[in-house]
Amino acid sequence: MRPRSALLPLASVILGALVLIACASPVEVTITWESETPEATEPPASGGTERPEATSPTPSPQAHAPGPITGSSLFFRLRTAPPVELEIPRLGVSVPVQPVASVIDGGQWHWPVPADAAGHLLGSANPGEPGNIAITGHVDTRDGPGIFARLAELRPGDSVIIRSADGEFVYQVVETFVISEDDVSVLRQTGSEVLTLITCIPDGVYAHRLVVRAQRASSPVL
Repeated sequence: MRPRSALLPLASVILGALVLIACASPVEVTITWESETPEATEPPASGGTERPEATSPTPSPQAHAPGPITGSSLFFRLRTAPPVELEIPRLGVSVPVQPVASVIDGGQWHWPVPADAAGHLLGSANPGEPGNIAITGHVDTRDGPGIFARLAELRPGDSVIIRSADGEFVYQVVETFVISEDDVSVLRQTGSEVLTLITCIPDGVYAHRLVVRAQRASSPVL
């Protein structure tokens, strides 16, 4: 596939940066302190008939230890491990997955995806966490067909398996569609866990993108 096989505009890069920022939320901890109200003291009676004026309450000199932390709330999400292997049983595909970041080549943004591996777009979700897991691969290479050469053969219900240090994650294809090369909507984050596979079409022209969407089918197999 020619170098711009995974072309996507600058908007996708900005989107990836926003994804990284949104993944981490601040930790909020509320601390309450125990306090003691000093008791007023009454001076001893004098020998006269008049009582002396009352003095102001004197605080206890004892140091106050802080009370326990209460009402603490933690607002954060732990990231899961990134994908390291992709398997598509129907297509006989089993390849490693490598992280890829955007670069500029010839004034255009693209992802340098290896010829013999799938590329996990940095800034997209990891398997096992909510969000859009974006993985791309070549339809062809200088040496012949790419790993996604037969991606269009996938049908709803077909399995896609991703493995990571956290285990094995199984997804089922729900839809396949074609978009223009400058359409970055498929890279937007989602509220639920979604797997997005992307490659260029048609072979030798690369003016469009073939997209396969899959949803989580089972819990990870550890």
